[in-house]
Amino acid sequence: MTIPAQSSGRNASVGIASGVVWLLASGLIAACSLLAPGDQHYLSGTSDASGEGGESGKSGESGGSGEGGQAGGDHEQAGGDAGSGGVDGLAAAGGLAGSDAGGASGGTAPLICGADLADCNQQAGDGCEVDLSSSSANCGGCGEVFACAADEVCEQRKCVSRSGCSDGTREAFLPVSSWPHLAGCTAQWPRGSLRSAKSGSACGYPLRVCEVPADACGNGWHVCAIPPFGPAEVSAQATADDCAAQPGAFAAAVGDQSCEPCTDGGNGAACCGDLCVQQHGSCIYSNMTAWIGVINGYKNVCGAIESDLAQHGVLCCRAP
Repeated sequence: MTIPAQSSGRNASVGIASGVVWLLASGLIAACSLLAPGDQHYLSGTSDASGEGGESGKSGESGGSGEGGQAGGDHEQAGGDAGSGGVDGLAAAGGLAGSDAGGASGGTAPLICGADLADCNQQAGDGCEVDLSSSSANCGGCGEVFACAADEVCEQRKCVSRSGCSDGTREAFLPVSSWPHLAGCTAQWPRGSLRSAKSGSACGYPLRVCEVPADACGNGWHVCAIPPFGPAEVSAQATADDCAAQPGAFAAAVGDQSCEPCTDGGNGAACCGDLCVQQHGSCIYSNMTAWIGVINGYKNVCGAIESDLAQHGVLCCRAP
């Protein structure tokens, strides 16, 4: 059969077009194969784009960029150092911030204590562990400056002597349990008033000479019968026989007759002890009040008394 020339030309054109299409398709496939990563990429487990992940910065474990890859550049390096571990890194930073702010890990923020309580050891874990009103080691405040002496206890934020004598030893009205608010303290002092205020220096015989008689009395104690207490402070605690039976001679801050510290009536300061001189005064005990007597040839009156004899001292009282 004879094929027309026109049909032959059309078939030739179709064949040429098909060849061109095939060539273009082959070129695209080759180009895609060049651009797509090979099997080695997926088997290697590393990322050329993000670099080598650190121990806690692998992208598969926490989403961070690690320490920064070789191809990641300075930007990725900075991101890896600052955020190693991704989410874990943020959590760690949050934990540190919470600790610094005094969170659950303890912190350093000071506790707020109420009433007489205090955090003296600065350990938040045990709270406000000290009661300043009763702690002998921290009486009224924290630290050694607030510590009571061996003879003292802390009462209402103040150190108070148990013996009643500033040298820690009482010589009359023993035992302490029987006479909790009355004590005889031996001491030496130059001439001075039994009503002079304390100088604050501890003293006692034979420890050292007192500046004033009141210094022989311990913290929280005073010379018996000074205003506003008066002679009843002694008579309410001890009978006339109790007073007379004590070993020594201990002066109170009243006269043997008129109960005043300086007076022309009577011989001088009222006294408790077996070395006192019986004057049959009536200031403390009716017709049974004694006086401290003559010391070094000087007749002691209440406003100018002295003591430099053994077993002589002052009568100390503590308000109930």
